[in-house]
Amino acid sequence: MSQQIDQSKLIGKLLNVLEREHIEGGVKIEHIRKALLEFDISKNEVLKSNRLSDLFDEHSKSTSNQLQSQVIKTGLEEYDSQFGGLWPGEFVVIGGRPAMGKSQLLANLAVNIAIENEVLFYTLDMSSFMLTARIVAALTQLPINYYLHGDRTEVQNKMLELAKNEIDRLKLRILDQQSQSMTAFKELCAQHVKDYGVKVIFVDYLQLLSSNRYRNSRELEISYISRELKNIARDLNVCVVATSQLSRSVEQRGGDKRPILSDLRESGAIEQDADKVIFVYRPAYYGFLQDEDGNNVSNLVELIVSKNRSGSLGSIRLKVDEMFTTFSKYEDTQTYFNIEERRLSDFNDDNDINETPF
Repeated sequence: MSQQIDQSKLIGKLLNVLEREHIEGGVKIEHIRKALLEFDISKNEVLKSNRLSDLFDEHSKSTSNQLQSQVIKTGLEEYDSQFGGLWPGEFVVIGGRPAMGKSQLLANLAVNIAIENEVLFYTLDMSSFMLTARIVAALTQLPINYYLHGDRTEVQNKMLELAKNEIDRLKLRILDQQSQSMTAFKELCAQHVKDYGVKVIFVDYLQLLSSNRYRNSRELEISYISRELKNIARDLNVCVVATSQLSRSVEQRGGDKRPILSDLRESGAIEQDADKVIFVYRPAYYGFLQDEDGNNVSNLVELIVSKNRSGSLGSIRLKVDEMFTTFSKYEDTQTYFNIEERRLSDFNDDNDINETPF
């Protein structure tokens, strides 16, 4: 480790360089750059590289059970089976147009995960009260207005009492205070990880975050925020899941208007930083109420995994209820033909041979 450089000596050295009039500006800048680099190195431990074989040996010692214990199940069985759930250190982006169901999906995921894992839900799109109403609606499958306005029957009040028991068991913490500094937000996340053992941090939604930097360039600001969310996931070894708005370019396309990576608003940095990008797509949002086979898809929600650093790409189908509170497995509507056992002989090849011709 390098010997630490005294700050006062460094400042004196820099002032001495700046005061020398005979030294050209470019040379001064180079002197300052080297001095600052030397100071930065002295403040940090020099990291050593690792041989690939050593890393492989270390990884090989991890059993299948140990690896599986790190997986965070979303509660969506088809997604967990096909894409392996969520992982600590991942930055996951869930994108979609307004009113597509991103926030409600996030609330469902938070409830599912909070059954076994500590979860922090940072909501900027709605108040903690409104988010609680959505969660209660998901647990009771009662419309949100029954919770908000209090005009409930005795049966509905009983359902809310049962929901209270479920909520008491959830390891879910909600924060709805706007943080103007990403540094402060990182400290807040670190404190929750330290105090409560938080494993997953939800952010709803990314474009509503702000910082004290790059106020004159929204694209640079979003790039900075995206990178910081990725750093939070990596440095704290938690999964960060953030929703993101899509640009209006989706609406201007023809066809079924399925989203693609370039539809992410200020997409350059978000697309690059995210470990997974999942789009929420509802055909009914664009007026497509039937598929090619004539099946009703008014309650169909498709999760499209368009980027996945830890696995495959693809999509799963979910069903959303009429009150748009819960997401469940989607069952395709198909027509099945049952053949009675006594009629199986009709399909025997021998019958065709012995059949009397006309």
